[in-house]
Amino acid sequence: MGVRIEPIPNSVRVQISGDVETTLSVPYEDDDRFLVALSDGTLLVGSYDEELRCKFDVARNGAGIVRFENGAALVDWRMEWATIGVYDANVVEPPSIKPMPLFPDLDEVLH
Repeated sequence: MGVRIEPIPNSVRVQISGDVETTLSVPYEDDDRFLVALSDGTLLVGSYDEELRCKFDVARNGAGIVRFENGAALVDWRMEWATIGVYDANVVEPPSIKPMPLFPDLDEVLH
Protein backbone atom coordinates (compact mmCIF):
# COMPACT_ATOMS: atom_id res chain seq x y z
CA MET A 1 0.00 0.00 0.00
CA GLY A 2 2.55 2.63 1.06
CA VAL A 3 2.21 5.95 2.86
CA ARG A 4 1.10 9.50 2.23
CA ILE A 5 3.05 12.19 4.09
CA GLU A 6 1.46 15.60 4.13
CA PRO A 7 1.89 18.75 6.17
CA ILE A 8 -0.94 19.82 8.45
CA PRO A 9 -1.87 23.38 7.40
CA ASN A 10 -0.80 26.24 9.69
CA SER A 11 1.24 23.99 11.96
CA VAL A 12 4.63 22.32 12.14
CA ARG A 13 3.29 18.76 12.11
CA VAL A 14 2.95 16.16 9.39
CA GLN A 15 0.26 13.52 8.97
CA ILE A 16 1.35 10.08 7.80
CA SER A 17 -1.38 7.77 6.56
CA GLY A 18 -1.51 4.38 4.88
CA ASP A 19 0.52 1.45 6.21
CA VAL A 20 1.64 3.72 9.07
CA GLU A 21 -0.94 6.01 10.71
CA THR A 22 0.49 8.81 12.85
CA THR A 23 0.94 12.54 13.31
CA LEU A 24 4.49 13.71 13.96
CA SER A 25 5.73 17.07 15.24
CA VAL A 26 8.53 18.57 13.20
CA PRO A 27 11.65 19.12 15.32
CA TYR A 28 13.58 22.36 14.89
CA GLU A 29 17.22 23.25 15.27
CA ASP A 30 18.37 26.52 13.64
CA ASP A 31 17.15 25.19 10.28
CA ASP A 32 13.81 25.10 8.50
CA ARG A 33 14.59 21.63 7.18
CA PHE A 34 13.86 18.24 8.69
CA LEU A 35 14.24 14.59 7.72
CA VAL A 36 11.61 11.88 7.30
CA ALA A 37 12.99 8.33 7.21
CA LEU A 38 10.91 5.36 6.10
CA SER A 39 11.40 1.63 6.58
CA ASP A 40 11.91 1.01 2.85
CA GLY A 41 15.10 3.11 2.94
CA THR A 42 13.59 6.33 1.60
CA LEU A 43 14.91 9.54 3.15
CA LEU A 44 12.97 12.74 2.52
CA VAL A 45 14.01 16.30 3.30
CA GLY A 46 11.13 18.55 4.25
CA SER A 47 11.43 22.30 4.46
CA TYR A 48 9.17 25.13 5.56
CA ASP A 49 9.06 28.62 4.10
CA GLU A 50 8.18 31.79 6.03
CA GLU A 51 4.44 31.18 5.58
CA LEU A 52 4.65 27.60 6.97
CA ARG A 53 4.25 26.01 3.55
CA CYS A 54 5.99 22.67 3.49
CA LYS A 55 7.83 21.07 0.58
CA PHE A 56 9.41 17.62 0.33
CA ASP A 57 12.41 16.45 -1.70
CA VAL A 58 14.05 13.05 -1.98
CA ALA A 59 17.44 12.87 -0.26
CA ARG A 60 17.83 9.11 -0.80
CA ASN A 61 15.72 6.69 -2.77
CA GLY A 62 14.55 3.54 -1.07
CA ALA A 63 12.73 0.54 -2.48
CA GLY A 64 9.49 2.47 -3.01
CA ILE A 65 8.51 4.87 -5.75
CA VAL A 66 8.16 8.46 -4.51
CA ARG A 67 5.62 10.83 -6.05
CA PHE A 68 4.62 14.34 -5.07
CA GLU A 69 1.00 15.44 -5.21
CA ASN A 70 -0.47 18.72 -3.92
CA GLY A 71 2.31 19.26 -1.36
CA ALA A 72 2.24 15.66 -0.13
CA ALA A 73 4.83 12.92 -0.64
CA LEU A 74 3.47 9.49 -1.60
CA VAL A 75 5.72 6.46 -1.27
CA ASP A 76 4.45 3.27 -2.91
CA TRP A 77 5.93 0.39 -0.93
CA ARG A 78 4.95 -1.58 2.12
CA MET A 79 5.98 0.41 5.22
CA GLU A 80 6.59 -0.83 8.73
CA TRP A 81 7.69 2.41 10.36
CA ALA A 82 8.31 6.13 9.78
CA THR A 83 10.30 8.59 11.86
CA ILE A 84 11.14 12.26 11.76
CA GLY A 85 14.27 14.11 12.91
CA VAL A 86 16.24 17.32 12.69
CA TYR A 87 18.15 18.00 9.48
CA ASP A 88 21.74 16.75 9.49
CA ALA A 89 23.88 17.22 6.40
CA ASN A 90 26.03 14.24 7.45
CA VAL A 91 23.01 11.99 7.04
CA VAL A 92 21.96 13.43 3.71
CA GLU A 93 25.46 13.63 2.24
CA PRO A 94 27.58 10.93 3.88
CA PRO A 95 31.36 11.27 3.56
CA SER A 96 33.04 9.22 0.87
CA ILE A 97 34.34 5.91 2.15
CA LYS A 98 37.80 4.69 1.24
CA PRO A 99 37.79 1.12 -0.04
CA MET A 100 39.58 -1.51 1.99
CA PRO A 101 42.77 -2.82 0.38
CA LEU A 102 42.38 -6.26 -1.15
CA PHE A 103 45.84 -7.47 -0.14
CA PRO A 104 47.14 -5.29 2.74
CA ASP A 105 50.27 -7.44 3.27
CA LEU A 106 51.18 -7.16 -0.40
CA ASP A 107 50.74 -3.37 -0.30
CA GLU A 108 53.26 -3.17 2.58
CA VAL A 109 55.82 -5.24 0.65
CA LEU A 110 55.48 -3.11 -2.48
CA HIS A 111 55.85 0.22 -0.68
